[in-house]
Amino acid sequence: MPGLLATPNLGIALSGGGMRAASLGLGWLRGLAALNATRAARYLASNSGGSWLNAAWSFQDAIAPDVFLGPFVPPTGLSLAALAALARSAPPGPLRESLPTRGWPSPAPQARATAGPAAVAAPGRRPAAGRGTPPPLAPHAGAILDAARSLARGEQQGVGAWSAAVGAAFLAPYGLNADAATFTAAGTAGPVHQALRGLPPGVAVYTYRPDGGAGNASTSGAAAVRPFPIILGAILRADRPLGFYPFECAARPAFTPLYVGVPPFYNDTDPPLGGGFTDPAGLNSAPPAPAPPLPAPIAAAFAAAAAAGADNGTLLAANASAANNASAATAAAALNALLPLSATVQPDFLVPLKMVAGISSSFTTNALKPGGKLGRELTGTEVLRYWSPIAFAGGEVPFADGGSADNLAVTPLLRRRVANIIACVAASQNISGADAADWGGYQLDVSGLFGAAPASHRDYDKDGTIVGTPVDLFNRKLQVFPTEAYGELFAGLQRTTAAGGPTHHLATYTVLPNAHQAVPGGWQVTVLWVVNQQAAAWEAALPRDTADELARSRNASDPSQGGLLGGVVQGVSEALGKASSGGAAGRPDRLGLSQFPFTPTVRADYSPTLTELLGQQATWQALAPQVEELLRRANATGEQRT
Repeated sequence: MPGLLATPNLGIALSGGGMRAASLGLGWLRGLAALNATRAARYLASNSGGSWLNAAWSFQDAIAPDVFLGPFVPPTGLSLAALAALARSAPPGPLRESLPTRGWPSPAPQARATAGPAAVAAPGRRPAAGRGTPPPLAPHAGAILDAARSLARGEQQGVGAWSAAVGAAFLAPYGLNADAATFTAAGTAGPVHQALRGLPPGVAVYTYRPDGGAGNASTSGAAAVRPFPIILGAILRADRPLGFYPFECAARPAFTPLYVGVPPFYNDTDPPLGGGFTDPAGLNSAPPAPAPPLPAPIAAAFAAAAAAGADNGTLLAANASAANNASAATAAAALNALLPLSATVQPDFLVPLKMVAGISSSFTTNALKPGGKLGRELTGTEVLRYWSPIAFAGGEVPFADGGSADNLAVTPLLRRRVANIIACVAASQNISGADAADWGGYQLDVSGLFGAAPASHRDYDKDGTIVGTPVDLFNRKLQVFPTEAYGELFAGLQRTTAAGGPTHHLATYTVLPNAHQAVPGGWQVTVLWVVNQQAAAWEAALPRDTADELARSRNASDPSQGGLLGGVVQGVSEALGKASSGGAAGRPDRLGLSQFPFTPTVRADYSPTLTELLGQQATWQALAPQVEELLRRANATGEQRT
């Protein structure tokens, strides 16, 4: 995409965190768009709740991107009446409304539908013989439990209950929820659209358009341009020490409009994982037969890597040296010149955008690691065919939330050597009064990037592991920044929070090589950390009625907070019940503000007031001078990557 490479070397990362992350992400993007950052940025990477926003904003062209994001209102203008008016005037969609108002539904199960003579199937749940239609999902965070109760042994999910619920809530309002669908990008130079021309009639092709698409006609200025989206997921291999393997709709596993796959190559899994990408329409297919011949230099490179133990064992021992990593990057550039390969495959069904968003946010799969078919059905785990584009071997594999690979979605940008990153973190824990180790134990997604997750923490599993992964291995599989820099980050975030906010920290790091993440090391990156925290200065400027409502809600709540990780691994039912209790007995929290801005990740029943307050505080945070400083740096470097 020549136009993409002409943009400054700047990326935006939206973390996971459920509806909290989606609401905050809307506000962060609104502020960044006002500063021309969305116009300047090359990539928008996301995970989990951040992916609900990314998928909708990046692929929809029904309305102008700036209309989608909505207006910024300074805190002085956020009376309760003004907040209600903002919600009433918003375009359709749960990011500007409440899920209870719209519902969090699951479409009724349907038989698999085929589209045209090529028999490209659309996924759908099919009840077992003799069973009726399961009840719809409840319009709140109990959706997963209701979905679990609706399933029985022998039922097929296809687009499972979780993906269907995510699609109905976040994509349907923008016309992006079809079962028979795939996705791509406009503005490419190459043969990537040839396969799409051969799809049967009736298949929707959702297209990322950098200029904002058809809905852009009513808008002008910087907010109209959208960065290239990257959505993270993971492949679950419960029998391996690492447990989860990155997958992108671009990388690790991840999904992008042009390619999907696992960036590193693992030859000690069954089937082998990684080594390259396929276009989205090629996912969920059996390996090509006969396999296309690999160019000799590529075959030799992977044979040498396998002989050297460049697989899970590399990470278990230690990450590769910077020198080895640099030489590998040089070799990879030469090898990529020999690509792409062409192969003909037949997917079982096309993987629709709703499944991408569902996979990226399937946190119950991460927490419970379902091994059998029934367990996967009960958790809504998606199972797709996958084959390595190096080994041309594969099989059915379960997919999981990308948070097990990198909840902050920073590593996809580092894989692409993005030199300037705005990392938007939907933190769930208050940093005020905490110490670095304790906060890092709750915010493993932050501390892990520095290899600084503490050796023990009350929020870990009972056996002292992090969802079954030993702490030292967790740190090694995630670390990309120097450990000593974590303390500096924590101090900077705590200092700006104590000053009333917004909570930021701007720093430059030497990137460490990480084989598991396929991140090259030995180069410099500047990161602006934008972290969700209570902003005393913003709250002090709120109108009296809003400030009083916020204070009443907080006084009514149970002040105890646990991390998401600990709650989920104790059982989904317990975690959801705990998160749904709004306030103390007899003193209901009618607007859901009791833990603002740290609303629990497993909760989805946001009121319009809560959604607007989170988004407006995030916009206020994103308009800080540090963002403009990073934009100046990014424009000054003007680096390009091929």
